[in-house]
Amino acid sequence: MAKKKEAVLKEFLNLPGVGMSKAKAIYEAGFDSMDKLSEAKAADLAEVKGIPKNLATEIFIHFDEDEKPEKKPKKGKKSDEDILLEKGLALYKKGKWGQALQIIHDVLEKDPENERALLYKGDIYLEREKYSLAMEAYEILIENDTDEDAVWVGYGEALWALDRQSEARAYFKKAYELNPDNEIAKGRLDVDERLPTYIGGLDEMLEGGIPHRHVVLVCGRAGSMKSSFAYYILHKLSENDGRKAIYLTLEQSRSSLLRHMKKLGLSRETATTMMVSDLDDMVVIDMGRLRKETDTELIGSIDWLNSIVTQIQNYRETFGCEIVAIDSLSALYSLTTFTNPRSELFFFFEKLRDLDVTVLLISEMLEPEKDRFGQYGVEEFLADGIIHLKTEKYGNRANLFLGVTKMRETNHERDYFPLIVDKSGFEIVRD
Repeated sequence: MAKKKEAVLKEFLNLPGVGMSKAKAIYEAGFDSMDKLSEAKAADLAEVKGIPKNLATEIFIHFDEDEKPEKKPKKGKKSDEDILLEKGLALYKKGKWGQALQIIHDVLEKDPENERALLYKGDIYLEREKYSLAMEAYEILIENDTDEDAVWVGYGEALWALDRQSEARAYFKKAYELNPDNEIAKGRLDVDERLPTYIGGLDEMLEGGIPHRHVVLVCGRAGSMKSSFAYYILHKLSENDGRKAIYLTLEQSRSSLLRHMKKLGLSRETATTMMVSDLDDMVVIDMGRLRKETDTELIGSIDWLNSIVTQIQNYRETFGCEIVAIDSLSALYSLTTFTNPRSELFFFFEKLRDLDVTVLLISEMLEPEKDRFGQYGVEEFLADGIIHLKTEKYGNRANLFLGVTKMRETNHERDYFPLIVDKSGFEIVRD
């Protein structure tokens, strides 16, 4: 059986654009002979994981000459570059990487933007785990806005291997837009994405970060640095990953908030250096000012819960934001007259989830003797996660502690750990 498979794989390697990894994928998908493969339709081949739609069509055409697109005229004499690339591809299939790359480099010296040569070069370096070199080849095609989904997937795979998953997703999304049948792109996009918090020790405890689309309570009593903690997460996601983030402050003024965060080393300029457009990656909306400038009679008539949801939805559609912090629930409650808090808050949380963003809700714990994480006692059941910040007095000092009391889809510790805050950032001490 093993000899038969090896023989079939060698035959597959003679097909256009098929290397060993793609040959194995085709074989394991049930096309375990050239006869079966020759009878396959392009749509069937495109469903094979790792086989892009254009390659599936190329293989199909290889077996059925009558199905070649009429708009493509018969090729005349092959160019020298085509002949060299076919020779290089044949060497690549035989495992002779160095010789194949030398031929590809010779082609690129004459034509630095030769699409086939750059794609082969990127694929070879990617398979050899030379990720930076693979990205250099793909980047030339990406800068030309190529419609070849394999290029975008290749670049995404290189980023993924370098542990830069958040960046890689953008390239997988582009590949998926170009070819919804691209199995690699679909598979990567289906991976359980988590947003890192950049709180030292916390991401490790949360299996990589906060699950995307979770609604998480950041709870604590006055002075527990809830706002700073939430702002820090958004700032670092913007600064390090270029993530679009929105911080909604309903009580502290925008200028006051930014001055305070700057003292913590969170200068807004450092977040905006990751801009991908003329708009800031870090958007701060001053709802407190809006509240002050709104007629007092009008305030009582506004459905603030739905207004907040609508505003976040508008910003998401405009900026593509991925994470939002609302500071705070108690301020939002002060604007709202509830008739049935349990029911109204249930629908509020559900609407936040429907926005397809991660939401941090800062919740003030008002009762000094109870660990009640929300004013109405239902927030902790409606939320997907709860991060609790608390202070404990030791003599004349008050030390901060952090505990994750709830985080759905995550196996995490429930102990409380010292939370250190200094110029280098936030960090929990787990040892």
